[in-house]
Amino acid sequence: MSNDSNDNSANSSNLANMVQERKVWLEAHGAMEGIQEGAYQIKAELVDQRHLENLQLTPNSKLIHFQRHAQGYHNLIFRILEENGLPITDIYNPDPAVNPFVKPEIRDSPLTELGRSQCLEQRIKVEKLGIKPELVIVSPMHRALLTALLTFSQPPRDHDTTHNDTHSDTHNENENDAGPSFVAHSGCREELGILTCNWRRPLSETQIEFPQVDFGSLLATEGDEDSLFNLTEQENPTHQSQRIYDFLVDYLRVQPQSEIAVVGHSAWLFTMCNAVIDCGDDEELTSWFGTSEIRSMILTWETTKRGDE
Repeated sequence: MSNDSNDNSANSSNLANMVQERKVWLEAHGAMEGIQEGAYQIKAELVDQRHLENLQLTPNSKLIHFQRHAQGYHNLIFRILEENGLPITDIYNPDPAVNPFVKPEIRDSPLTELGRSQCLEQRIKVEKLGIKPELVIVSPMHRALLTALLTFSQPPRDHDTTHNDTHSDTHNENENDAGPSFVAHSGCREELGILTCNWRRPLSETQIEFPQVDFGSLLATEGDEDSLFNLTEQENPTHQSQRIYDFLVDYLRVQPQSEIAVVGHSAWLFTMCNAVIDCGDDEELTSWFGTSEIRSMILTWETTKRGDE
């Protein structure tokens, strides 16, 4: 069962087969069973990014820009093997002799040069479309962190002291446009098992590379080392879907900001759209995210009868 190792450069027929296989896999493992008993039903509506200024949000809805990280080295390895007729048939095989995705060298896989370029392309689109999240919640994996910063952070301001009074007034008016805050959260991490590309590095290392990101809650709840990852066992899909639901309800829903970006991973996003939130019959919403792709959605949290009890 493939996951975040795939990228949007993969053969389209192989991708279609993988998507169908994953849908069957989620259903067979009861990924929605616990979600149906939750206190909230989460409904999603795809938003035309060209008309964000006309949106009308209710008190129980938010505009969320979901982004998959750009190409990482694990994605590149998968692509090279597939293009050379050596596809990985069992990505969860624990033997590093036949499965490169469990090798220690690929731990917390970073972005490739192409991945960085993809982020900069998305940055141009974000600026052109007026996408302005007040908060960016990001997986603590290096590829997601750099994707978030390259896509959504604001460039440093020129603090030229020779500006005249008019320029100073303009600067004061815009001093709140410094860009969004960045917070790392494990609720939007990829699958927590076997694949070493999803095994995060110690936070003491990651903080040095990404000082713009707030890791405070992770340090308090998980500690420096990755206490969630299991090297020998794949995360149960029911557990993953419940983890996604808890993130959306217990964390994302209660944030005061109305426009937020969430930067994560492909299998996480696919599970969210196919097993956790109600996307109606929108096949675009439930399709596989390409590397660096951003989809803007209005999420609405509706209390269920169970939540009213």
